[in-house]
Amino acid sequence: MTKDSISSRIFFMEEIFNLLNPWWFKKSFDTGIPRPKYLNRLTASLKNKRAVLLVGSRRTGKTTLLFQLIAKLLKKVNRHHIFYALMDHPQISHCSILKLVREYRVCFALDRDTPIYLFFDEIQHLKDWEREIKALIDVENVKIFLSGSASAQLLLKSPYLTGRIEKIDVYPLDFAEFLIFKNAKISPTESYKYEKYLDEYLKIGGYPEYVLQNEPSYFSDLINNILYKDIVSLYQIRNPSLLKDLVLLLADRIGHHTTYNKLAAILSLKNDTVKEYIYYLKNTFLIDELPRYSQSRGQIIYGPKKFYANDNGMLFHLLGKISYSAAFEQTVFNDLKLKHKKIGFYYENKNEVDFVVERNGKLELWEAKYEISKDFTEKESLYLEIAKKNRMKKIVFVTKSKEGQKTKDGIKIKFIPLWKLLLEKK
Repeated sequence: MTKDSISSRIFFMEEIFNLLNPWWFKKSFDTGIPRPKYLNRLTASLKNKRAVLLVGSRRTGKTTLLFQLIAKLLKKVNRHHIFYALMDHPQISHCSILKLVREYRVCFALDRDTPIYLFFDEIQHLKDWEREIKALIDVENVKIFLSGSASAQLLLKSPYLTGRIEKIDVYPLDFAEFLIFKNAKISPTESYKYEKYLDEYLKIGGYPEYVLQNEPSYFSDLINNILYKDIVSLYQIRNPSLLKDLVLLLADRIGHHTTYNKLAAILSLKNDTVKEYIYYLKNTFLIDELPRYSQSRGQIIYGPKKFYANDNGMLFHLLGKISYSAAFEQTVFNDLKLKHKKIGFYYENKNEVDFVVERNGKLELWEAKYEISKDFTEKESLYLEIAKKNRMKKIVFVTKSKEGQKTKDGIKIKFIPLWKLLLEKK
């Protein structure tokens, strides 16, 4: 390689770096609406040398969170000591991380002792990224932040970074964040307003861009990107249409238990193929799975499952219609799975309860009840019977608006509005 070609290559790389790092020139950049629950964790991580990996569905705001942290760092760190690279950029994707960092150091003639902050966005597009990150952490004065959409590809390689990485799952907006994005102003005497915002939250979900812009083609583009970029191309799926059919089939069954065998029979696929596809869907945050509650490990593994979508807006796009009952139960599920280590659904002798939750070492029955029907008092006895049989001392009904509690036969029965549950801290 001639001296001129080397100079040309360095100049070309520097040009790309300049475009991706506007703060080097004191230019403004979009940091969106702050999400403190994630930003606080990112800020706290600056106290240690471990790399931080943001993992979540496409478009949940991981890149924006990285820019929000960069904006905070700029208040106390030299702007030239912060480097951002978008790893699916066509002019960067072929480069190794070590090469990118070396070229970055060349730009500012940085000493190896100078602490630098490195941000690698969409890291899953780079092969063997984990080995290079390990090398940087072990021998250089760096703090590294990463993001990735396809968690299966990322996390299967994580053993290389054991003890060197902190994973943060980034989800669509929770209800509290949704209220911030909607600029909702609710005083302590106006709690009735929460129901209106909850109704909207149940309809459109929590993907930040969609909440702000409500673009009609949003979920079509998002789902296609997840299916074809994160699954089909990565795992070499031979018949993508069957994968899409499975997604639609699961959406139709949100909140209803089914089995791999039934799904396989409908799609004329092998049982193992359905399991494999569902694994991909779960690890790209399209679908989540809820096992049956049981004392038998065999029944948990081989028994029926319930499936939920990652977001209500996504669900309604797949269904082609709005279903409040499905959205209501799905929202309860998404809240419970984040707040409690163990949850399942109850199914015995054709009797079913939406959720069994373990809290403080004790089991509780939870039921999502969008509407409380007139004959509910009669059904209440069935829940009491199930609770007694399983030695549970609490039943919780999540409702649209009903609130209160009572004790019957030594079992506490609680009614809580969904909006209030969603605003309860973990």
